[in-house]
Amino acid sequence: MLRCSVLFCIVATSMGFMLPSSMAPSSQLQRPRAVAPSMNFFDDMKKGLTKLQAGSYDEAAVKAKVEQQIRTKPCVMYSLSTCPFCAKAKSALKTMGAMYSVVELDEEDDGMAMKAELAGITGQTSCPQVFIGGKFIGGCNDGGMGGVMPLKESGKLEELLIGGGALVKGSRI
Repeated sequence: MLRCSVLFCIVATSMGFMLPSSMAPSSQLQRPRAVAPSMNFFDDMKKGLTKLQAGSYDEAAVKAKVEQQIRTKPCVMYSLSTCPFCAKAKSALKTMGAMYSVVELDEEDDGMAMKAELAGITGQTSCPQVFIGGKFIGGCNDGGMGGVMPLKESGKLEELLIGGGALVKGSRI
């Protein structure tokens, strides 16, 4: 019971909630807190859950593998095979004639570990996660530099793909 109370106090105070005087540490009673819940708290919670899903793995080895893929492939997308946003991003890259690699995290033996390490690299836990020329451009609609679809609509995706070596100028399908 004591562990639950301590955990509750830690979570509640990190989110900016005031604790009843019977539970609050004496230092908190002396000065009121007027702090809004931190988005970092929720982001950290999502990253923690992603690590939990991955189970036990060699963090350094998996991170090195992901970083090597990002560094050496002109365009790489980390995807989930059943994700509609991933399918939309793949379709956009395909129709542009881009040369890209797809890592289906739900089909790889260490896919959930890779997803956990990606969360540490990009700050995102969702898929897809797309890198061009070693730079994180985002997911389908947001993140990184704005995401695949907004970048495509603005014309910047083509420039990034050409600059990253994933598309030859004028090679659209």
